[in-house]
Amino acid sequence: MRLDKFLAEKNPQISRSKIQKAIKTGSVLVNGRPVLEPDFEVSESDRIDLPALASDELKPSSRELKVIFENADLAVIDKPPGLVVHPGAGNPQDTLANILIAKYPDIIRVGEPHRPGIVHRLDEDTSGLMVIAKTPAAYEYLKKVFQDRTVEKEYLALVHGAMAQKHGVIDAPLEKVPLKQKMAVGTGKDALTEYFLLANDPSLQFSLIKVKLHTGRTHQIRAHLAHIGYPLVGDAVYGRKDDLLDRQFLHAYRLKFRLPDGSWLESISELPADLLGVLEKLGIKQPYAHHEF
Repeated sequence: MRLDKFLAEKNPQISRSKIQKAIKTGSVLVNGRPVLEPDFEVSESDRIDLPALASDELKPSSRELKVIFENADLAVIDKPPGLVVHPGAGNPQDTLANILIAKYPDIIRVGEPHRPGIVHRLDEDTSGLMVIAKTPAAYEYLKKVFQDRTVEKEYLALVHGAMAQKHGVIDAPLEKVPLKQKMAVGTGKDALTEYFLLANDPSLQFSLIKVKLHTGRTHQIRAHLAHIGYPLVGDAVYGRKDDLLDRQFLHAYRLKFRLPDGSWLESISELPADLLGVLEKLGIKQPYAHHEF
């Protein structure tokens, strides 16, 4: 197991970013010697010494949060772009986690200490729907629902390039790129992405697509689309910066799953103003509801 992951599991009161920092500064010893790589592989027979680190206490944030649906068990929220899901390096406060403990104080006891109620994530600059667990029972239920891949997750994305085919499937494992905060096709975990062409403009070299996730890997849509030659507009990590937009054009617009009582819940989030503005500028029809696709 990775050294940072091992220590994070043994010390849930300390954020993984703080543990990684301790490793990189030589403060963590493996068998009496400092190890500087967070991804260093450790085994059960290794003796690992971690210095005393202060726990990270979440502080409530008064920032507003748009709730699409909620009951006693869970809430579906509409995450705005620019909102980090949980505290990490460079983002200690005003994350979704900080907002959640202010809005739902009891959620602090749900799930992981610094990710209360959070069962899946969206990237900081990706907008759209997320489901939040409000009770421990709902947390375990939702974790299983996501693990069993019975959640329908669909996104709207604008990519560079005029797609020729109306439908495609990208079935390619993803792995972390060493020393970089990005993923790439390789020999990692299985990843399956399906996409449908909604509109394209060969003269402008843009395509609007609907993306359906069948797995939930880090940066999956961004990495997969870049791999086949259609990077997201505005994605400087997997493509290039763009004057049209200061973030990637990716919006989690539809989420459907079965509630604990057996009934189905389907939520829809319309495109936010900045993404609509890009489509208007390019003269691409603005989609509002999934049945139009």
